[in-house]
Amino acid sequence: MWKELFKIAPDLIPIIIQTVMDLEQVVTGIKRGEIRKSRVMNIISNILDTKDYFLNRDSGGQLEILNLVSMFVDVLVSTFNYTGLFKSTESLDFTPIPVNKEES
Repeated sequence: MWKELFKIAPDLIPIIIQTVMDLEQVVTGIKRGEIRKSRVMNIISNILDTKDYFLNRDSGGQLEILNLVSMFVDVLVSTFNYTGLFKSTESLDFTPIPVNKEES
C-alpha cells in the first residue's frame, strides 16, 4: 500500500493542488467548504478509478489513499486561507495569549 502511494504521490499532489485552486475559482456562491471539498474528493476518486481501470488493477487500498488526500486538502486549504491566497472570512489568530502567574 505505502509503496503504491509513494509511486503515485508525485503525480497526484500537483493534481490535488490544481483541482483545489480551480474549484475555488470556478465554483462561486458556495460558502461551505465541505461542498467544495466533496467535489475535490469526487474528482480525485474518479482519477484514481480511471487509473485503476486502465492498469487493470482493483481499487483495493484506495480508501486509505483518499483519507490521506482528505487530510492533505484540509491542510492545503487552511494554508491558502492563512496566506490570503483564498479569501476567507475565517482566519487563524496567532496573537500570543498572556499568561497570568498568580503570586502565592
